[in-house]
Amino acid sequence: MLASRSQDRYSERGAATVEFAVVASLLLLILFGIMELGLTFFQKHYVSHVAREGLRIGVIANNYSCFNEADSGTCTSADPNPTDRWDAVNNSIRNDLAIFYGPDSVVSVDIESPESENDEATRKPLIITVAVNNFMPSIISGFVPGYTWPENIQFTVTGDYEDPQEW
Repeated sequence: MLASRSQDRYSERGAATVEFAVVASLLLLILFGIMELGLTFFQKHYVSHVAREGLRIGVIANNYSCFNEADSGTCTSADPNPTDRWDAVNNSIRNDLAIFYGPDSVVSVDIESPESENDEATRKPLIITVAVNNFMPSIISGFVPGYTWPENIQFTVTGDYEDPQEW
């Protein structure tokens, strides 16, 4: 009876090591997956914040009374040196993105102000789209079938001008 117990222990000697290797690899895959998704959500949140902040600057009344007309001399503003609204929005977005992204990582900053009719029913919107390269390389995309890692993080935001005279 004593001999069979020692033989059983001897035959199961490496089982704990194999079980640990299997469980540890699964736990590390889950841990890195959570970190990867967290960084992706962080980037999406940051880019959306920057786009909203640029929109806020672009639609505020009485700061800028023109849009791409500062150099033409047709801006009417209480400020003797009016700043072009497009430049102010673009500079704000790019300065905020510079905290985490280098200049080569910013794919595009598109600022549109499509023309619409000047009546109370139809407002003139300001549309801002910000796209940046994803700075985190994928760790788990090779292990999870069907999972694709986004190469770009993009966010579009739309708002109306605050001052009805700017419609």
